[in-house]
Amino acid sequence: MTARVSFISMNRLLSYYQKELVFLKQHGKAFASRFPKIARRLGMLEGESEDPHVERIIESFALLTSRIHQRLDDDMPEFTEALLTTIAPQFLRVMPSTCIVAIEPHRLNSGLTDKNTIAAGSSLFTRNINDVVCQFQTVYPVVLLPLSVSEACLRFDEEDLKWHLNLSFQVWSGAAVAGGAVRLFLHGPGNAVNIIYTLLCSEIHKLSVYQGDASCPLKSTAISPVGFTQEEGLLEQDPRVAPIHAQLQDYFFFPQKFYFLDIRLPESFHAAANSVFSLRVVFNRTHLGHHLEKLAKIIDASFFRLNCTPAINLFVQRAEPIVLTENTAEYQVVPDIRRQQQIDVWAINHVFIQDREDKDRAMVPVQPLFGIDHSRIEGDAGIYWQSFQRETVGEGGAERNLFIAFANRNSQPDTPKGDLVTLNLTCTNHAIPCGMKNGHPDGDFDSDLPLAGLKITALNRPTRPMPPPDKSAVRWRLISQLSLNHMLLSGSQGVQVLRETLMLYNFHDAPAITRMINMILHLDVQPVTTRLVSNDPQTLARGIALTITFTHEALNEPEYFLLCCFLDHFLGLYAPVNSFTRVTTVIENEEHTRRIWPVRAGKLSWI
Repeated sequence: MTARVSFISMNRLLSYYQKELVFLKQHGKAFASRFPKIARRLGMLEGESEDPHVERIIESFALLTSRIHQRLDDDMPEFTEALLTTIAPQFLRVMPSTCIVAIEPHRLNSGLTDKNTIAAGSSLFTRNINDVVCQFQTVYPVVLLPLSVSEACLRFDEEDLKWHLNLSFQVWSGAAVAGGAVRLFLHGPGNAVNIIYTLLCSEIHKLSVYQGDASCPLKSTAISPVGFTQEEGLLEQDPRVAPIHAQLQDYFFFPQKFYFLDIRLPESFHAAANSVFSLRVVFNRTHLGHHLEKLAKIIDASFFRLNCTPAINLFVQRAEPIVLTENTAEYQVVPDIRRQQQIDVWAINHVFIQDREDKDRAMVPVQPLFGIDHSRIEGDAGIYWQSFQRETVGEGGAERNLFIAFANRNSQPDTPKGDLVTLNLTCTNHAIPCGMKNGHPDGDFDSDLPLAGLKITALNRPTRPMPPPDKSAVRWRLISQLSLNHMLLSGSQGVQVLRETLMLYNFHDAPAITRMINMILHLDVQPVTTRLVSNDPQTLARGIALTITFTHEALNEPEYFLLCCFLDHFLGLYAPVNSFTRVTTVIENEEHTRRIWPVRAGKLSWI
């Protein structure tokens, strides 16, 4: 990695050097034609010199000016990075390695007889990956239930000419299951998952739960998608990142986090030990029907997984203490001196200063320079910290490291009053998790969860971390972010604004994402008035109706419904309090694809 950074850095410097050398020779030629006598005394002829010493001086000067030129160009990204740190830090951070994990309690050894909730943010530790243990944290809370998916069958019924899905669940011995939500993860090939997801969320003709000969009808809304709320983001909520943008980042980086469905059983439902109950779904006749004959061969119990959650390679780490000195302006942040090649700093959470001699003195918090908290409080150190990436030369060549510096209220460099600086960090294991081979018979993760007999496996190999846009791309993303904030979706260029907003998060111009965004053909925005609660006249409110038209190619796109579902929730985040959005999606010239999504009450407050 360091060798690659060094190679890229030297290539950039060589490019600047060549430009400066060409510039000097071109201007030397012009100088010689205008002042021939002076040029002859310098040994210059047509911009060239026969004296090798003069040529070396020119080349040395070109090298010096090329470094100055490069530094000036690098200063602009530093300015934009400082601004983005405050208004859009998501453009500066790596998206860490992510996977889906299944937490499987043992039927006998776990002692599980009732539901048991594992909180979001619980730590998981990989087995050794090249002698390195990586740490993940769960994203969703997991409600462990003492039951298993015993059978899943997708079949075509010759009588009603509709496709049927039957899911059977078996309750464990000595346990019982009551009403509430059962969360399933759809685990399989991408196209199959998207088609089944579409059918379960939008094409249900009849839904029932069966216990023996008894049945209970359910509304189609008993099956609901997961992953669209602020609390269900891959990353911990950051007040600097708008929920709109956090959801965009999740969708384009790891869409598998949305492949979860909640099935809400009636509150009166009860299944005793060793009993079996079934969920039976009858689907509408739909244009997706021709795909189901092939899917029927791969749909089985392993396609519907219980007790799953996304997990992301993030963990809290206390950095090595920094000893302050008067002669040092910048300090390198080292998360762990023993594992420098295994841990990267993802974010600095908190900074504290303490005197070594005064052990009883409380640690004084230091606020970020580019933050919003510049008010003096009791115990405030009177200084602020800022961090930045610096290129350093180590044993392996050039590498980029994180440094921290301190400044006063006027942004002038300053030395804190104290001896030690303590930093609380959020870290990653950079690309090491990608080397994990999932599917170990004893599980892929260990944990400190207070439950025996757990087998924790990764259902897919952890993704490769997605680096942030390079410095040149950061600049135009900053300009786009600021300009789009002043443009309305209801304007004449509404569809262009929507597409550009989505493209901001296609960091590396992935063709599949670009193709999906380009399927958005038209956007029509109209003011409407309706009830937020259909049977309550007191909830009358004014809102906006948005109609999104897609190109005909979307008809055969398996991810079309998930994209529409995402846009429905995404656009709903724009609505202020006491207003709402109502989204309609349709494919051009295919009126049967028109779908009116539920009214979404606004939550955005302008204060």
